[in-house]
Amino acid sequence: MPTIGVGDIHGNLRALEDLLMQITGELEEGDDVVFLGDYVDRGPDSKGCVDAILGFRRSVTANVTCLCGNHEDWLLRTLRDYRCHSWLLGMEAFDTIRSYSVDAAEALREAASAAGLRLYLDEYALPYEAFFDSVPKAHAEFFENLQTQYQNADCLCVHGGLDPRVPRVQDQSRHDLIWGMNDFPLQYRGEKTVVYGHWNNAEIDSSGWPHPKIIGRTIGLDTIEHGVLTAIRLPDRRVLQSARCETGRLGV
Repeated sequence: MPTIGVGDIHGNLRALEDLLMQITGELEEGDDVVFLGDYVDRGPDSKGCVDAILGFRRSVTANVTCLCGNHEDWLLRTLRDYRCHSWLLGMEAFDTIRSYSVDAAEALREAASAAGLRLYLDEYALPYEAFFDSVPKAHAEFFENLQTQYQNADCLCVHGGLDPRVPRVQDQSRHDLIWGMNDFPLQYRGEKTVVYGHWNNAEIDSSGWPHPKIIGRTIGLDTIEHGVLTAIRLPDRRVLQSARCETGRLGV
């Protein structure tokens, strides 16, 4: 049964819908589809992207696995501690918040502005409930149940990569699987093909079109910065890509 890995999405619903249409047309029961994480932030419709993935999972007979990206990792940290602002300050989170609730985005922007340096210097809570209360239950469960890795006979799928010094995936840390390490993928010497996202390291051809980054037994699929969502089918390594769907940035 084939395995299809899908790269980072970052709120680009148009690209996701285009690619899912292609994938759906060739899936058979028992195939594996693995989303590599980073569904949210940067693009304008994170909510729509989660809705689309949930709808896709309900509609197909393939096995669908969703991994946790570093953007979801920091979102979850904020969910568990309203004094943790790394997601808001470092991940362009307002794009995601706005896709769920314009009112929540405005309330949090005003609260963050009023807090000033206290966000950086103090354990200062912001009213994140304005956002999390607007997240549908099915979406909250989606974020909470994201996996750190998936492997089968075809490949090992992760978001950020591996610690090349750790031979067994079960011994890898959550942080390294989600965030990767600076010496991955160049120093990876394992026998398993690793499919990953996260690094925005696409190969760009002379026409400006992005392609997967292949180094040894590693395949990087993070091309969404170029408006293109990329997937790869294994073991035949057939690449599937969306049309170029640039996302207009929406401020609050």
